[in-house]
Amino acid sequence: MAKPLRVGLLGAGPIAYAHMAAYLEYPDQVRLTAVCDLNLAAAETYAKQVGVPAVYSDVHEMLRRADIDAVGICSRHDLHPSQAIAAAEAGKHLLCETAMAPTLSGCQAMIDAADAAEVTLMIAQNLRFSRTAMAIKHLIDRGGLGEIQAVRAHASFGAGTSNPQGHWANDGRRAGGGILMTHSIHHVDLLRFFLGNVRRVVAVCRSVQREMVNGAEDLIAATVEFESGAIGAVFSSQSRFLVPDAMSCAIFGSEGTLLSTPPAAPGQGPAQIGTAMVANAMLRDPGSGSWHPRFEPVSTVDVNLPSRNPYVNEILHFAECCRTGQEPMTSGHDNIQTIKLIMAIYESSRTGAWVDLDSR
Repeated sequence: MAKPLRVGLLGAGPIAYAHMAAYLEYPDQVRLTAVCDLNLAAAETYAKQVGVPAVYSDVHEMLRRADIDAVGICSRHDLHPSQAIAAAEAGKHLLCETAMAPTLSGCQAMIDAADAAEVTLMIAQNLRFSRTAMAIKHLIDRGGLGEIQAVRAHASFGAGTSNPQGHWANDGRRAGGGILMTHSIHHVDLLRFFLGNVRRVVAVCRSVQREMVNGAEDLIAATVEFESGAIGAVFSSQSRFLVPDAMSCAIFGSEGTLLSTPPAAPGQGPAQIGTAMVANAMLRDPGSGSWHPRFEPVSTVDVNLPSRNPYVNEILHFAECCRTGQEPMTSGHDNIQTIKLIMAIYESSRTGAWVDLDSR
């Protein structure tokens, strides 16, 4: 059996804890070797829970370790390019949390560094690695919904998910944007996973709450046209109040309609909400002929994933790609397209015009 991938963790904040299950449950495939955070106490707290003795507050010091094959980057967005480039130059494979980087130039620099060093660069788009998302993708690819004509994605984040004033995720300079870059990037990416790339977009973004600074938005509405010809609507909001529904997605095809309506539980954090993104998916019975057609659950029986936890699945996929050299499903080359779409949404909001992604 192959040796486990030895990982050094960069950043011990909340998203790093979503990764912890993979290291605890699958030590034969991924083994955490060291933890680094600018706040050494945070690194020590995390490392203690995983049983890792090596902790650092200096990235470069950790990267000098020979017993690290890869790094998991869970730091704030504006640190991703410099940390990823340093890790690639040290010969380490890269699993980078979203967003990949706050700028397109930063994303491209990460891709170039990984290519030059011949290491794997994967972006942690966890929603693609849920059982139901995979089942929906298979359903679409085999024509189960016919020709896809339209999609609608809605994401509202309420009490328990908003960040306090002064948090880096509310700062457009450090995060690269607001709610779209920090939360709904996963839902935009999921639409790309299901339908492919977007041809053009028109959008409006707003900064409503005082916590949002330097252009970070907490409200967006966008209309997109995919390269396939399908059209879509994307809505995302963040409020300090509770919301009745967290996320929903609808896919309209010539032979059926698919609905994703995850349950919204008060007090859920973004990790719990994210893993439930496509729960309770339903498929129309095309033979019913009824104005109120019967919906049935989409089966996940044929989905071959090791875990029900999307974070675990993505990390095990990363480890396999590092071992075999295969291109990750959410590689840097793939996921820069998600960042391009988000940047086009921001540009359209500034100009009030359609933005063509083919020209970017």
